[in-house]
Amino acid sequence: MEKLLTLFLSLLLLQPCNAQNKTLDCSSQRVQDSLVDKYLEKGAYRYETNGLKRQLYYDSLIAICPNIAKVYRQRAIPYIKSGDYGKAFQLEDKAVELDPKSWLDYRAFLKCIFSKDYEGAIIDFDEAEKLSPNNFVMDHSYWFYKGLCYLELKQYDQSKKCLLQDVWLQTKGDTTRTAHYNSYLYLGILHLEMKQFAEAEFYLKKTLKQFSKLPDANFYLAMTYKAVNKEEYRKFLGAAHAAVLSGFKQNEDNEFYAYYPYQITRFEIEEELKKE
Repeated sequence: MEKLLTLFLSLLLLQPCNAQNKTLDCSSQRVQDSLVDKYLEKGAYRYETNGLKRQLYYDSLIAICPNIAKVYRQRAIPYIKSGDYGKAFQLEDKAVELDPKSWLDYRAFLKCIFSKDYEGAIIDFDEAEKLSPNNFVMDHSYWFYKGLCYLELKQYDQSKKCLLQDVWLQTKGDTTRTAHYNSYLYLGILHLEMKQFAEAEFYLKKTLKQFSKLPDANFYLAMTYKAVNKEEYRKFLGAAHAAVLSGFKQNEDNEFYAYYPYQITRFEIEEELKKE
């Protein structure tokens, strides 16, 4: 019965496509916008993200005009969220091929945060930077994500350069302004990795000044103090544990589906507590 319903819906949605396809100028932005309004805004988006009806609207629009980048990006979302990156990136690659200025930076973000292809993410962000210098995607600058990629690749000098550029873009060098707390968080983690403990303490405390319940900042500040100040180590480790038990996180939009680099877990905190 379900297969018959799927077939019926597919035929229903695709029926007008063959007639339209003969007369539509799919290279026209006006035509594309009209189809997006009809098949996405007034069609697919009325249904749940992973639902059959939404996917049929996407497939129908691709059948009508196969050169609308946005539909490929939308079609990829369920695969991204389910971790099927092979299928997801086939669609993302098509979106980038059709409209690199709109979707190249988003593919770079996916490589950095979801598929952990750090080298590939850096390449994409470098190309995106040429198209849209000093731009932002998913709440952060391209430099922020490049800093995370270089951090994971243990290329610390490059990471520092990128993360400082990210902070500068947000503050323009004005010391009275603050950057996003996660920008300072990763600068703190970077300096901790480099065993530059005073700098790590500085940036992690800047993070906590904005978001005192951030588990990651409390945990990494505890690690900064571990070898030199046991009292402060226990204090911030305890704060990290209390924060994670209360459900606090980095507050990034996609952390439900993928861990951000160096993002701390309850398990890791509790393993550290056992060492006490």
